[in-house]
This record gives sequence, structure tokens and C-alpha cells, in this order.
Amino acid sequence: MNTIKYSLLLCILIALACKGEVQKQEDVVVFNEELVTTLSKMAEVDQYYAGIPQGEHEGDWDTWIKIRDSINRKHQKILQDIIEMYGYPGFDRVGESGESDFWVMVQHSDFDPEWQTSVLLLLKQEVDKNNATPAHYGLLTDRVLVNSGEPQLYGTQRHFNELGQAYIKELQDRKNVNKRRALLGMETLEEYLNEATLFHFEMNKEYLKEKGITEPTLYPLPKE
Repeated sequence: MNTIKYSLLLCILIALACKGEVQKQEDVVVFNEELVTTLSKMAEVDQYYAGIPQGEHEGDWDTWIKIRDSINRKHQKILQDIIEMYGYPGFDRVGESGESDFWVMVQHSDFDPEWQTSVLLLLKQEVDKNNATPAHYGLLTDRVLVNSGEPQLYGTQRHFNELGQAYIKELQDRKNVNKRRALLGMETLEEYLNEATLFHFEMNKEYLKEKGITEPTLYPLPKE
């Protein structure tokens, strides 16, 4: 083998070795405290505007919703950058709180269900590796289905009737919903709806009392 061919072969072998080393390094996930802090600050803003109008915008729902939508869109771009850099950030990279913060902002990207779907697939991979919260998969699944005009699978997106009772509009295979929820470590649908009903009742107690509703209307729990 002449010197030129040998040198070329050596360069190729070194390049392959370096590529393999880089890949090996990328496979080792490092906990990212800076990313955790970033997600926490973003989620704090997200949750503030997820509530009712406050401060100078108290009672001004039109302005509040416009601000909320603008923030959600800005957040989505940052979340996409994070995905392109790291993939879906699981427990190993951002801990349980960071994963939860990331997920809740994906939940609020309702203006782009296709993007939510793409994130859902990445989330499922992390859930299968015990690297993300299983219930988050169920919640995002239903969010995607509702935003796409399809019936829910886990019954997580609820509404409230005139009695202040939480209920589900459309649900696939209602008979087996609790089995599906159990696989993700979620409480029964009845327990979930009762919790939502109780919270809603406390938040709107005076209004409901004016309508003659003095107690929350709860669902009977399924027999064990």
C-alpha cells in the first residue's frame, strides 16, 4: 500500500473513530440545571396567563387571551429549539419538575395540533423508558384528539354542566376507560371528574348558590 493510500485510509479511520466517540458522548445525558431554570421561569409565566385576568387586565378577557396566545406561540418556538437540541427533555436531563414544565407548555400549544402530535410521539418514547410521567402522555393524547376533532381516549379534557359538575363530551370505548387510565397510573375517571367538580364548586360557590346549587354533584365511584 503506497503512502498516499495509507494516509487516506488513516484519515478515514480517525474520522470514524471521532464520529463514534461523539456519538458515545451524546448518548450520555447530562442533567441541565440551566435548562431546568429556563423551563421553570417559562412555566411560571404560562400558568399566570392560564388563569383569569389579573392586575391591570382584570375583567378584560379579550386582551388577556391575546396576551396568552402570544406567549404560548413564543414559548412553542423555544420548546421546538429545545427538542431540536436535546429531544424531549426527560427526568434524566431536567428532573420531574422540568419535564412537567415542558409538558404543560406543549399542552397549551393548541393552535398547532400537528406539532403537539409530533411531541406526543417523542414523549411516548421517554415514557416507555420510565423517563417521563405516564399521565402526561394520556393528557397530551386527549389534547391532540380534541384539537383534531376526535373523541378522547382517557377522558382528561372535561367540561362543566349547569350544575357545576364536570363531564366528558365524547369518549372512545367508555367501558374500558378506567383500564386505560390505570395503565398510566391515573385515578379512575369518576375520581378525576369528582376532583374537578369539587374544585370548580369551591371556585364558583357564590355564583352556584345564587342558582340554587348548594352542594357539588358527584359521581358514584366504581366498585372495586
